[in-house]
Amino acid sequence: MLTLRELATTLAALRFWREEITQSGDFSARPYLKGVGMPGVQPLTTEEIERLSAKLRSLPVTE
Repeated sequence: MLTLRELATTLAALRFWREEITQSGDFSARPYLKGVGMPGVQPLTTEEIERLSAKLRSLPVTE
């Protein structure tokens, strides 16, 4: 279970990713994915980020 702050931070990070990273293609995402130990993973598309954000908003949160 996520805290409200964790959820807010995650949703904000996803919004940034959607607005800044996806606009320049996979090239910009590579260093970030490598940094979290997942260099071969295909980044989410804008639409997939929207769906993930909706899923996260439906999770129960704690204060």
